[in-house]
Order: sequence, then structure tokens, then C-alpha cells
Amino acid sequence: MLEKIKNSYSFPLITIGLFAFFFFFDYWIGPWFALLRATLSISVFLFVILTNSLILIPKLFIERRNKLFYVISLIFLYFISIKAYLAISEFIFPYLDQESFFQEYEYLREKLSGKLEYQWIYPFGFGSVFILMSIMISTVLTVSKYDEERKEKEMVLREEKMQAELKFLRSQINPHFLFNALNNIYTMSYMQMPQAPDNIAKLSEMLRYLLYDCNEDRVELSKEISYLHNYIDFQNLKTEGEQNIQFDIDIKNPSRLLSPVLLEPFVENAFKYSKLEEHNDGFVNLHLKEDHKELIFEVHNSISPEVIPNNDPSRGGIGIENVKKRLSLIYKNQHTLDIVNDGDEFKIILKISFQ
Repeated sequence: MLEKIKNSYSFPLITIGLFAFFFFFDYWIGPWFALLRATLSISVFLFVILTNSLILIPKLFIERRNKLFYVISLIFLYFISIKAYLAISEFIFPYLDQESFFQEYEYLREKLSGKLEYQWIYPFGFGSVFILMSIMISTVLTVSKYDEERKEKEMVLREEKMQAELKFLRSQINPHFLFNALNNIYTMSYMQMPQAPDNIAKLSEMLRYLLYDCNEDRVELSKEISYLHNYIDFQNLKTEGEQNIQFDIDIKNPSRLLSPVLLEPFVENAFKYSKLEEHNDGFVNLHLKEDHKELIFEVHNSISPEVIPNNDPSRGGIGIENVKKRLSLIYKNQHTLDIVNDGDEFKIILKISFQ
């Protein structure tokens, strides 16, 4: 904080203000004395402040963490400062206008035989309080500054760690999808389907989304929806007829920004456990709704009888665990994720608040 004060012109203004205060406070007993004493006071103030904030605290209190040696150094700084203050005060004492002093305190003229001696105005009390206050103020401000810097560094490190973890999680998503997509392309080519060029173009669009758009922190919701449409189309390639898949969309703002590939793991999980290509009575219902307040994504799917009892769809392997971690990192305190598994059907409701 002391650095902020100096950088924002407040520190020079405070120094000038103190100088003016000391000067006008003593002006009545001589302008030269007032000028010299104000200069002395400010010099001691700067010496104490800068020595403590630029040398003692950084070297002893922060780097070495030797509090005992720091306290001893402060005591040593105090004695050096008070000795210098008193010695210079005695040197400038002759510049005091004694006539002005006795005019203000006439009752002391006779008592002091018309001559004021230095020991009568020995400034030990004022000097001690002034130096101790300078030490206290510089210590509090400088330690606060270093504490703020430490917190800022910790925040930057947490942010860097979070970004690294997010990149790692996204890197796990890409190979997982690529394996499934290439398997679908192989099936499509093997069956010599006439829609092959269109589906290859869709795969190219999906890979472009994963390899390029996913490098951004946020993507437009419309791109995520397009990706899901293509993903569903590839799922339908596994069977000759249309599978029982319903995707309802109610979007007010397609340009709404969202973390990329955030919804796909839930859809993949639904296809994995419903096994629509094997069961005609299976289903996957998707509903995506967005307004100015929140995004709601619901996935409701059947569970294939072949799914073993201890293979819980709510866990969903790498995909679901990754998206849970990403939600906790990106939308902490801004989302809810409800998962319901009754044995025959599985449902998730994801809500992301935009406020």
C-alpha cells in the first residue's frame, strides 16, 4: 500500500502537508527557526519511513522472516533517529526568536532572566512520539502492501492452475469423441451410404469445433447446439432407421457465451446407457432452454437392460466426471446439477445462472 501511496502522488502531498504544518506551527518564534525545524522533522520522517519500508521490512520481516531481528532493528532505528533529531535540534536552537517567545509568554521572562536555554524546550517528548508514529505507520502500510501482493500472486496462481486443469480436461474430451466419431465414419463407409460426403463434412465441422473453437474460454451457444445436432446425426448412423431421439430447443439468445463442449458429455452418457441402436423401445429426450437469466439443459433417457447394476450412469466414466470438475471451476456458485437414476430411466437437469 505504501508503494501505491507513493505512485499516486499522495505520499509527496502528505510530506508537503506535514512540512507546511510544522513550518506554520513554529513560525511565530522565527521564520528561520520554523524553516529549519520543519526541514529537520520531515527529514527524520522520510529517513524512518523509507528505511523501515524499503530495507528493514523487505529484508528482515518478509524475506528472512526474522521477527526478533526486525524488532531489534526497529529499536536501533529509533535510537539513531532520536539522537540525530535532538542533536540537530540543539544546533538550530540559536535561530529561535527569543523576543517573540517572551512576548507570548511574558510571565516567563523574569523567571528565566530574559534568556531561554535549550534545556527548557528539550524536544525529546515530541521527537519520540513523532518517530514512533512514523515507525508504526510505515510498518502497517508496508506489511499491508506485501500482504496484498501475496494475495494477488496466490490469485494469479489459482487462475493459472484452473486454466491448466481446464485445458487438461478438454484434452481428455477430444480423443474420446474422436474415437467414437471415427468408429461411426467407418460404419458409414463400410455400409457405402450415399450420405457419406455430407457426413464427412459434418465430422470436419465437429473436429474444427473441437480443435479450434474449444481453445477459447467461451463459445457461442449456437456453435454448441450445432455440434450436438451433428453428434446426434452420427448416433443415428448406427441404425438404418431414425432412433427415438428428441431434441427440443427454446433459445432466446443464440450468441450467448458458454464454455465449449459442456453439454456433450451428458448426451454421450445418454446414448451410452440407453443403447438405442440395440433397443427400439429405448429413448433419449433432450431439452435446452435459455433466457436472460439462466440456461437449463435436461437429458432424460432409458437405461438398457444390459447395463450391469453396479455400472451407475450417474458416474458416466471420464466424460461426466470431467464436466462436473469443469462446472465447479468455471461456474462455481452459478450452477446446479441434479441427477436422478431410478434403475430404468436416467435424468439430469443442469442449470447455469447468467446473473
